[in-house]
Amino acid sequence: MASKVFISWGGNLSKQLAEEVKNWLPSVLQFVKPYFTPDDIEKGTRWESNIAQELASSQIGIICLTKDNVNRPWILFEAGALSKNFGKANVCTVLFNVESTQITGPLTCFQATKFDKADFKKLIKTINETGGESKLDSKVLDDVFEMWWPRLENKIKEIIKNYKEESHEEERTERDILEELLELTRMTAKKLPRRNPISRHALEMLIHGLDRMTMRIMDIGDKDSYIIARELFNEELFESLEMLCMEFDAPMYIGNLHEIRNRMVHGLR
Repeated sequence: MASKVFISWGGNLSKQLAEEVKNWLPSVLQFVKPYFTPDDIEKGTRWESNIAQELASSQIGIICLTKDNVNRPWILFEAGALSKNFGKANVCTVLFNVESTQITGPLTCFQATKFDKADFKKLIKTINETGGESKLDSKVLDDVFEMWWPRLENKIKEIIKNYKEESHEEERTERDILEELLELTRMTAKKLPRRNPISRHALEMLIHGLDRMTMRIMDIGDKDSYIIARELFNEELFESLEMLCMEFDAPMYIGNLHEIRNRMVHGLR
């Protein structure tokens, strides 16, 4: 029976790296069936269909982290969803062009794998253990890994090098980020269980990110962005986040929400 590995990504660079890992894994472990969606996982509507089904039937979760996505709210949400389905032991963050010291918040709960030969081999051994009768003998696994590792290493290095040479993705607008936070809040309210520690960490990160976002908007002084942010927060985000604070038994964060709301009401004129 195939072992299913759910590969999570966020952002253009992470997507390219995740796709290479997806293509490479079955070459080493033929019983592995990786799941990788080419559609951006930040489009939350897909959570209602096949992604949820794949999560339920997978044994391992791999989160591809880069400098560009370690603080993305959606990465935090997906990490929590993976942990809920697999448990922390079967969720691994793979660090490509980012150091472990740069990882904060809920992502620190998971086993981190540096993209180097020794560390990545440990991850492959973990995946191999899910194979049951199909798993490879340790000597065979060593030989197969030695044969296929240079190919993956070279591909990953090439992708990262070329990405640095290209102009980065166009920076998202304040409205785009606020709408992502709103979508994440709605999805979290639907999907995450009561009093889950990972959920509370994700909630804390959401509120912290929103606090930074509103401060940034105030510093920029753009009136249109300020009006959009104020309307989204007062009409959608505040009530949803307040309910999540109560749902996760975290009333200590409600005060932060009120501070943000007061700032938005009495801020830019």
